[in-house]
Amino acid sequence: MIGCNITTTGFEYKVPNAEELQKWADETVIYDNSGRSGKELLLEKISADAPVARLFFMSDRREIGIVLRHDMTDGIGSLILLNHLLKILRQEKDVPRFGDEPTRLNPSITEIMHAENPSVDATKEAHLVKESYTRQRAMSLKTKTNPSNTPGNLADYVHEFTKEETSTILQACKEREITIINVSNAAMAKTLLELSGEESGRFCSLGAVNLRDVARAPHNAPERGVGNFAIPTFPAFQVTTSSNFLELARRVEGLHSYWKYKKDAIECVGALPELVEEGFTTAAKNGITIPTIVPVISLGIIEKYISEPVQDFWFNVRFATSTCAMYVYTVGSRLRFVFCYNSGFHEEESIKVLIDTAIRHVYQGLALDR
Repeated sequence: MIGCNITTTGFEYKVPNAEELQKWADETVIYDNSGRSGKELLLEKISADAPVARLFFMSDRREIGIVLRHDMTDGIGSLILLNHLLKILRQEKDVPRFGDEPTRLNPSITEIMHAENPSVDATKEAHLVKESYTRQRAMSLKTKTNPSNTPGNLADYVHEFTKEETSTILQACKEREITIINVSNAAMAKTLLELSGEESGRFCSLGAVNLRDVARAPHNAPERGVGNFAIPTFPAFQVTTSSNFLELARRVEGLHSYWKYKKDAIECVGALPELVEEGFTTAAKNGITIPTIVPVISLGIIEKYISEPVQDFWFNVRFATSTCAMYVYTVGSRLRFVFCYNSGFHEEESIKVLIDTAIRHVYQGLALDR
């Protein structure tokens, strides 16, 4: 991102001179009229050690793509940033100057919510969550052998529901007073259990709760939403072949609501990633394999963040390890499941089986015909 450097303590801003601006443009803006789609180009070009930000422009295809490091912003923040860029390109006026741009990165959510110093109670709760998440073996997505630990390629598997299918599924969710993201989590829990061949198993996942609407003013304004405003959640519970699907979905929903509206949520969650990593390390020493969990994360309705007219939208995340994630969102009134993974660790066919099975559980869990 131009005019901003990532440091160990945060972000440093600097107004670039003409020479620095040209150097940034040469390194960051990539024109391509080879005829390849933006998705094809980005799947080929993006690596784990890519610059902080890159901009791809395919004028012949009227496509544009931005690539950002996750430590700069979360998924929804990238949508907000993209929308600002599209608006500037369309209007060709009122281009923000360095220093007053509307998408200037915010302070961390920890700083905004004054949660830099966790209380004793918050720290205790964080340790309890860590113990619940790591003390027992969890169901895991199978990975292929990768002895050389080769990086592999950015890959995804996309299932797009038709408008009619989307309407039917979302209406069923509304009637049952649950959201599609929680239904998707329940479906993934049932899927991992089915593919394990066991009667019961422990489902551990990773969620993301968007705090933009509960952040302190002025950081809750839509134009101030670029940055990491999502906090992780750590669903962990037992699943059996007889577990009620809707109860599983509501369990995840309750967890997400708890962390979103909990007064000291930032204090608790802030320490959790490091604690969970420590817990898995300890578990591995005790013979408990670190699982390849499947985070199920919502981007919501894309048009909520991209108000500029677009024909389509595509999203992906680059993983350098066996980590993977399924992103759930709607665009153009169509629901999509986008499974992002590293081809060095996962076979496409196994991912297809995973997603197809999850979709079947969505329909079965909502008592819908397919």
